[in-house]
Amino acid sequence: MKKQMIVISTCATVLMSAWSAQAQQAGLSDYYLAPVEAEIQANNQANNQAAGTWLTQSGSLEVQISNCGQALCGKVSKVNDAGNMSNMSAMGSTAAPVPAIPVLGKTIMEGFTPGKADTWSGKIFNRADGQTYACQMRMLSPTELEVTAYKDKPENGRSQVWTRVSNTVTAQK
Repeated sequence: MKKQMIVISTCATVLMSAWSAQAQQAGLSDYYLAPVEAEIQANNQANNQAAGTWLTQSGSLEVQISNCGQALCGKVSKVNDAGNMSNMSAMGSTAAPVPAIPVLGKTIMEGFTPGKADTWSGKIFNRADGQTYACQMRMLSPTELEVTAYKDKPENGRSQVWTRVSNTVTAQK
């Protein structure tokens, strides 16, 4: 049901501006558009809470999280220590590390859509093993973001707490 709601919300967002113009030309009241517009604004406000630059728990990467369409994505904005992937195994893998994967500028988080209060679900790339995992992120405070990567359920995953470096973001494609 949650995925259906997200799809409906995303479709509504995409169609909103075109439909709104047509509805106003046809003389329809903004009253009919208000519930959809309110949901879109709520999603945008929720996404803005997580937007910014975050330092991973290991301190090896800074990830800039921003809106990518109607979802959030995260791109590596700084590599502090390319060889330090300690604690990256906490993202869900026990496999031997793969050779160093260049990550500067790479989108490692994709498709994060709002769920419960202060929670988003999407996918995250783990450079320690080169795999992509389902992921849930949750605001613990304005300066702390819990990032949980998992294969089947979030409660079976591994978590890290990232620390906010900056609220400043630039648009990503």
